[in-house]
Amino acid sequence: MSKVRHTLPIVAAAVVLTAGGIVVPGIFQSETANASAVSSNSAAVTDPAEGMEARNTARTPAALLQLLGERIQAKDIEGIIALHEKDAVLVNYDGSLVRGHAAIRAFYVDWFNLNPVLKVNPRQTVEAGGAAGSGNRMAAIMGDYTLEQNKPDGTRESFTGNFCDTVRQRANGKWMYVQDNPYPPHGGGAPVRRGTSAHH
Repeated sequence: MSKVRHTLPIVAAAVVLTAGGIVVPGIFQSETANASAVSSNSAAVTDPAEGMEARNTARTPAALLQLLGERIQAKDIEGIIALHEKDAVLVNYDGSLVRGHAAIRAFYVDWFNLNPVLKVNPRQTVEAGGAAGSGNRMAAIMGDYTLEQNKPDGTRESFTGNFCDTVRQRANGKWMYVQDNPYPPHGGGAPVRRGTSAHH
C-alpha cells in the first residue's frame, strides 16, 4: 500500500474513533456529546425533510467536528459527504489533493478498510471574515492527532501528527468543510511513526 493510503481525515473534538465505539474525554461528558447543537435541533423536528436538514446542520465549528466524528464512528459515508462543500479537498501525505464529493467518498471507503482508530486533540480554532451568517465567515481548526490502523500485512501501525482544517459558514448559518489537512507544512506536521523519525 502506498504512503498516500496513510492519509487520514481529521475529525471530532477530542474523540477516539473505533469500529466498536466512540470515547469522548475531556470537555464532553457522554458518548453522544450532547453539546452538539445538531442533536437538539433534530429532536424538535417532525417533518422528515426538515429532519434531514437539521441532521446535516452544524451551527459552530466544534459542532461540525462532532458531527463528522459521529459519522466516521458509524462509517456513514454519505453522512460524511453531506458535511463537505462540493469543492472540498482532503490533503494526501504526498501533498496531492482528493477533490470533490466523488473522490472524498472513494477515499473514505478505502480508509475504513484499514480499521482506523483516530484520536484528535483540537488546540485552537480561529474564526475570521464576515459577520456570522454572512456566508463569508471562515474558521481554521488546528491541533494534533494519533492514528492506529492496519498495514497491508494485517499488523497495526501508529502515527502522530498535526492538522490544520478549514471550515466555512454559509449564509444560512451552517458550517461546512472546505479543506481537511492532516499534513500542514510547519515543523512536526508530517506524521511520525511512534519510536521512529518522520517518514517522507
